[in-house]
Amino acid sequence: MKTLNIKNTIIAGAALLSVSAINAQDVHFSQFRETPVFLNPGRTALDRDVRVILNYKDQWRSVASPYKTFGFSGEMAVAKKKNKNAHLGIGLTVFSDKSGDSNMGITVGTLNVSAIIKTGENSSLGVGLMGGFGQRSVSYSALRWEEQYQNGAFDAANNTNEPTGATSYTLPDAAAGIAWSYGKGEKYISANNGVRATVGFAAHHFGFQKYSFYKQTGEKLFSKYVGHANVDIGIANSNLIIVPGIMFTMQGPSKEIVAGSMFKYVLSENSKYTGNKKGSAIGIGVDYRFGDAAIATLMYEFSNFAIGAGYDFNLSKLKTVSSARGGFEISLRFVSPNPFNVGANKSRI
Repeated sequence: MKTLNIKNTIIAGAALLSVSAINAQDVHFSQFRETPVFLNPGRTALDRDVRVILNYKDQWRSVASPYKTFGFSGEMAVAKKKNKNAHLGIGLTVFSDKSGDSNMGITVGTLNVSAIIKTGENSSLGVGLMGGFGQRSVSYSALRWEEQYQNGAFDAANNTNEPTGATSYTLPDAAAGIAWSYGKGEKYISANNGVRATVGFAAHHFGFQKYSFYKQTGEKLFSKYVGHANVDIGIANSNLIIVPGIMFTMQGPSKEIVAGSMFKYVLSENSKYTGNKKGSAIGIGVDYRFGDAAIATLMYEFSNFAIGAGYDFNLSKLKTVSSARGGFEISLRFVSPNPFNVGANKSRI
């Protein structure tokens, strides 16, 4: 019976390693609409004066030790009132990821800066840079190898004959991106005919990152390229807003495409004069990560705040051991100005 359990663990671990190698090398969240600055530093303060987002993901709990990922991003516009045609954006991002029995993980903190130029009455262009440092770590003591099992019994003292490398090391990180934003708000409270679109491209890592615990391998993290687009379309004279979006990433031999839409229903608008009534909306989203998973999302927005929850339903070959269960994800967001203000040229995202 012990042998069977070991075999299943090895199969699950191999499947996880295969998926990690083929589908993605970087930490990422399925709710890509809630990670604008992680995707592209050119979006720093592009369409919000202030935005703070917290993200958390718990993945592959049904297969093995779960991947736990935490993300934080904060950004704000600078000197916007002094110059109506251009301003700066500054931001901070932090993410941390832990996975497997060995707690293999990475924690990275970066600073973002962007230049925002108004290109038209309703459009702006943002160019941003990101730079910072990270640390990777691993614990070898929690790993178990086949050589440590003798006659069905585990003995940690048995020699594994496996090489061990460093337990941690630091690495630099950098990215650059460009994004274009268009926004036209409704003219009166019941029209709901506002439109906002964002399109962008970013390059991450630039290929110089060391990415191995073993010095002799010389392995580096591939540069990553990200393309993204999303549109908020208010259905005139109704309470419905449709938010289609797509994200494409390419990193070495790995490629990923996520596409789908959110469907939002406005429950209430802000009071135009008194401010006593707060705007709110509820949204349901369906996205598809090609060749991997379907993603269901539920979101509730109230005034400047929003909370979203999502779940990945695994559809790849890994579903044999995952039973189609992927990962749970949650996001918390604060933005300013209030996205429910009439005529604010801000989308409700």
